[in-house]
Amino acid sequence: MRAALVACALAACSLDVDYTGTLYKCGPNGECPASYVCQADRCVPEVSTGTACSLAVAGGQSHTCAVRDDGEVWCWGANDFGQLGDGTATDSDSPVQVMGVAKAVATGVAHSCALDSSGNVFCWGQNSNGQLGDGTTADSRTAVQVKNVTGATAIATADSYTCAIVGAGVECWGTNDSGQLGDGTTMMRLMATPVAGLGAPAVALAAADDTTCAALQDGSVQCWGGDEHGELGDGDTTMTNRPTPGPVMAVSDATAVSLGRRHGCAATPPGVLCWGDNSFGQLGDGSGKNSLVPVMAALPVPAGSLAAGAYHQCAIDNQKRLWCWGNDGDGELFDDDDNDKLSPQLSYLQDVDDVAAGDDHTCAHLASGSIQCVGYDGRGQLGDGDRTSQPSPQPPVMTLANAATVVAGGAHTCAVLADNTASCWGQGESGQLGDGTYDDRGTAAVVPGLSGVRQLANGGNHTCAIVTGGAVVCWGRNDNGQLGTGNGSWSAVPVAVVGLAGPAMSISAGHAHTCASLQSGQVQCWGEGYDDALGNGAGESSNTPVTVSNITTAMQVTSGDDFSCALLSDGSVQCWGQGYSGQLGNGSGNEVSTPVAANISGVTALASQGSLTCAIKSDGTVSCWGYGNDGEIGDNKSQNESTPGQVMNVAGAKQVAVGSGHACAIDGGGALWCWGSNNQGEIGIGTYDNAAVPMQVMTSATGIAAGGNQTCALASGAVSCWGGDQWGELGDGVVDWLTVHGVDLPCP
Repeated sequence: MRAALVACALAACSLDVDYTGTLYKCGPNGECPASYVCQADRCVPEVSTGTACSLAVAGGQSHTCAVRDDGEVWCWGANDFGQLGDGTATDSDSPVQVMGVAKAVATGVAHSCALDSSGNVFCWGQNSNGQLGDGTTADSRTAVQVKNVTGATAIATADSYTCAIVGAGVECWGTNDSGQLGDGTTMMRLMATPVAGLGAPAVALAAADDTTCAALQDGSVQCWGGDEHGELGDGDTTMTNRPTPGPVMAVSDATAVSLGRRHGCAATPPGVLCWGDNSFGQLGDGSGKNSLVPVMAALPVPAGSLAAGAYHQCAIDNQKRLWCWGNDGDGELFDDDDNDKLSPQLSYLQDVDDVAAGDDHTCAHLASGSIQCVGYDGRGQLGDGDRTSQPSPQPPVMTLANAATVVAGGAHTCAVLADNTASCWGQGESGQLGDGTYDDRGTAAVVPGLSGVRQLANGGNHTCAIVTGGAVVCWGRNDNGQLGTGNGSWSAVPVAVVGLAGPAMSISAGHAHTCASLQSGQVQCWGEGYDDALGNGAGESSNTPVTVSNITTAMQVTSGDDFSCALLSDGSVQCWGQGYSGQLGNGSGNEVSTPVAANISGVTALASQGSLTCAIKSDGTVSCWGYGNDGEIGDNKSQNESTPGQVMNVAGAKQVAVGSGHACAIDGGGALWCWGSNNQGEIGIGTYDNAAVPMQVMTSATGIAAGGNQTCALASGAVSCWGGDQWGELGDGVVDWLTVHGVDLPCP
């Protein structure tokens, strides 16, 4: 809504504010314009509370399914392997029909299963480990019946296997490398196999990652499978996997059980007991300390049902209120912020009948029959018709014209315009957009008072620019001195770097440090230096520039998370800092405090980010080195490489850009190619599949920028972006800041 008027309430006045594409603070008494609501002191777009015709909901890694009140199953979100069951492999950000009639549904990483009223089980999606239970390893985009299972009363799905309560016992099928099927072996099973030796009938079932647990009729909880983080709750300090059931210590009268990726919880009359990893507070005891035996979560009321995400936990109390705790990085705890919680927090939801947790999203089923979801929405798993990632190039960035260059950082993007001003958009919580606020922005806005911009560099949460005369200004986060101002104060507007030893020729911003190559040929760096990324041998941080040792002929500098590299005038490359992924290019994985030579020559341009560096050579080829497990090296090997490897498919390269886990290049004909990690669509090929060799994205581009999980291309002065968009980094007006999403399930 443009130019909305908000009453000041304290006097006869109004505030004229443009809300488009950004989230502003609420008025003094919580006022927001029409179609906006106040959440956590921010005006956010009002969204649908969802239609009211569901019976149950289940959350998978990046997809969600629900049973409608007529028994039909509907799913939404990621669909790489057909886990939505609609016959396609296309993601859907709104519900699509799977099958009818069912009374329960469960969702794994990339498969889903439903239980019908006759006790039959049907599954669909990925089946590489037999998790669909149909006797094959062939994926299925539609529901197939699990063989030899009748009379089932409950189902649970995990990464690559499935279990069901059948009669008085439990049967499982799928992968079994950690003993998670509970049959005493580690053999994969393509059809249902009984769990051995439970000792009592099962009444509740949970599965996650490679661990399975059942609450039994005698009140005990038995677990089996993986125990890498103490998920079995048996107090065994060796944390040895177990292929048959064993009791969780000190649990009695259990009525419900849940499992996350590294922890488990059980509901008992005295309270909720949790065990395992506690890195994010998912045990809920307030300590943040791991525990191999159950500890009591600080929940002040009894809980009747539980749901565990990857690293968070939720419970519904006896008053139908929702409590959540643990990881909250994507706002998945229904509490209007994104700070992890070490103990249970009461959500704002009332009359909650059921709760489902995915890896980093949560959905609540209300007594009204509606479903409301919060958390990460990159694959459409919140089901409201929107999502915060785009796997192919989007229309040109709103409110931006005549761009000359484009750059990208952790979750923000900037452009230098033809008149040498700058515009930025995306995440702004550290002031990295330079607009004087700490607000996220989904559309481009000019950095006020900044002119004569020659080059921009975006870091993890800060931005720097070379301006007329070679001076450097920076803005954003500064707790490591990365702004170079001589202090640790953050700034939402450009401030001058102090003590630079001469005019800058190039600039690069890492995660928490900055480097500039000077016209003199020296390189100076500032910011976080405990990982030796400043290259002066001191191993200490500095809030003013320090000179990198032994470099006098630098033409360009580039920085990753915790290392930097310089291109010298003779075409050689020198690197310094951390080398654990091979990012120094010298054939070793060692950290160095002063520059060492990378094993490459004839280089004409460099780009770095994350733990990866790519270089254009004088013959037009591209070589990369460093982290490569998702195909980032581009040589079809999908492994870290400490010596530069030649990228395939790209010839006559003109530009190269590196993101946190992907890279892109423009070839001699202007075609744009990208490769590497693609979990948010950042390589722009229309899917979310990684690529170990370059894939063509566009036929004509003149500029390219790669950020944390976003990519932008420049053509004819217009900028188009794709990839992650949670903070508005694609410039399309989208900002998803802890917004509750109501699922518009088509009602019968």
